[in-house]
Amino acid sequence: MALMEAITTSVPGLIVGLLLFFAAAATWLQRRIPKDETALADRIESLLPLTQCAQCGHPGCRPYAEAVAEGAAIDLCPPGGPDLVAELKDLMGDQAPVTSSVTAQEPTSLVAVIDPAACIGCTLCLDPCPVDAIVGAQGFMHTVIEKECTGCELCIAPCPVDCISLVAVEPPKAVQAPPLIGKGCINCGQCIDACPVALAPDQLLKLSAAEDWEAAEAIDLQRCIQCKLCDRVCPSEINLAARFGYAKHMGRTQRAETLEKNRIKARFEAHETRLIARQSEADQRRAKRLARLRPNPSPAEDADKSTSANTSSGGS
Repeated sequence: MALMEAITTSVPGLIVGLLLFFAAAATWLQRRIPKDETALADRIESLLPLTQCAQCGHPGCRPYAEAVAEGAAIDLCPPGGPDLVAELKDLMGDQAPVTSSVTAQEPTSLVAVIDPAACIGCTLCLDPCPVDAIVGAQGFMHTVIEKECTGCELCIAPCPVDCISLVAVEPPKAVQAPPLIGKGCINCGQCIDACPVALAPDQLLKLSAAEDWEAAEAIDLQRCIQCKLCDRVCPSEINLAARFGYAKHMGRTQRAETLEKNRIKARFEAHETRLIARQSEADQRRAKRLARLRPNPSPAEDADKSTSANTSSGGS
């Protein structure tokens, strides 16, 4: 009897001790194992709007993503707005540093417009555009490719005649999520047997409710044909087909946004590469001009230099 009481008393203490040990070990490992800053920066960059506007104080979205990964404030991106701050908090934790209410307001979609009557064709706005959205040549009127413009404002300051302005663009109307009708999923599995394309409607419902569109896409959400057979067999009378239709739309929208971000990033990188190459060519041309302008030494000067070199060598 005493032995049983001793065992009963010691088991909770043993469990608590093991939990404390594992917690301490996890803390130690977290401090010892280096963090993958590159992977974290990649994840942060995927959340940024990638307008390359430099309003955060960094020369592009990638440098800001790397700075956030190293502990910089997460609220320095006005185009991202409060939604981006919330997403970065989910990723970085509630203790992620913030500075002020820079992103307190919802961002407005903007596009640059050039006044054709005032444009003097100076080309000073071309290079500052991070995505090459302005087309023009010296002495000719410039224009903005609206589809390519990210509304970054970087072209406004260089314009000597103030002929560039930003105008608001009407955002596309958001599709409203259908209300969740029914009594709640009871995990009966009847929808799985009824699905004609062998999907897992119960899992799709859970992922849709969590708005995890990427995970829903991973288990073939787009293959859903919205036949409503799962609706008919659901004992909870959940409107599964309507929910899946909305989830498919959101999945396509998210995928399109990702593709657009990657396209903008590729244009920005091509723009930077072109500027670097142009600067390198200019430096080479300048070096050649300076070499031509320097006078060539006369034969007498060459002889004097040779005599001085021989004298120095003999003296040593």
